[in-house]
Order: sequence, then C-alpha cells, then structure tokens
Amino acid sequence: MKNAGQIITTIQYKPQFKRILQHKCVQKLKSVMLPAIQKNIKYGYIRDKKLYFVITSTLNKYDKDNIINTIKMILNGRMIEKNENLFECIEENIEDVIVKVDHRPLSNYKPYTTTAHNLHYFERATGELKITMQDEKLQAVAQEIQKIIKETHES
Repeated sequence: MKNAGQIITTIQYKPQFKRILQHKCVQKLKSVMLPAIQKNIKYGYIRDKKLYFVITSTLNKYDKDNIINTIKMILNGRMIEKNENLFECIEENIEDVIVKVDHRPLSNYKPYTTTAHNLHYFERATGELKITMQDEKLQAVAQEIQKIIKETHES
C-alpha cells in the first residue's frame, strides 16, 4: 500500500496536477535564499512563465534586487541541472522573476526568544540597615521593608 508521499509523487507529473510541481519549485527556490530573507517572503507563485514572490515591506530595494538576481542566477546557470533539490524547476521554463511588496504585516510571525531572558536573581541583601528618618510614616514603611528583606534572607 502506498503512503501519501508516494501518491503525490506519482500524480504530480500529470498535466492536471502541474501546480504541485510549481509549488515545490517555488518552495525550493525560496529555500535557496538567506534565512533573514526567507522569513520575509510571504508566498510565491508561477504564472505565464514568470515567477512572482510577495515580500513584506521590511525588506529594502537592495534585498528585492538580491532576490531577483539570485533566482535568475540559479535558473540561468548550471546549478539547476546539477542540484537534485531544484529538479522540479527544470521543466518550468521561468523567463522572468518579479518581486512585489505587500505592506500588510505578517499575522503569524513570532520573534525568536531564548531562555536567557528568564533569569532569576536571588536576594543577597540581609536587611542589616540603620534607618534614620525624620518622617514617622516613612520610618514605619522602611522598617516593614526591612522585616520583609530579613524574612526572605532567612528562608
């Protein structure tokens, strides 16, 4: 019995399912980009022998030109014939690369956070302070704070 991957591999070369190969080609070309640029590419598609990439507005013109030049270099060079990962793109005959900018923010983007921000500091104060204040209310508040510090230090 065939699994899902084998079934998709079998049907992707039929004319009515050519979009599967196009989608794989776009994903492989996207994976060639730098990781910083990959996260700003929203999606891509192929239409009329043109490859379209839609990017967020956080990338500047140089990044946009970099994407276009990188993909054109890959598609026109011999790298596409030798690389097994770009096998789906050989039959696409992509003539032009167009990069469009979408100004809407990414809805599901989560910034990378590390566990280094979850630091816990232990109380090092002993509460051995001499409190001398003129105001009696401030003196009482300072003594209560001193009691709390002593209790947390002892425990």
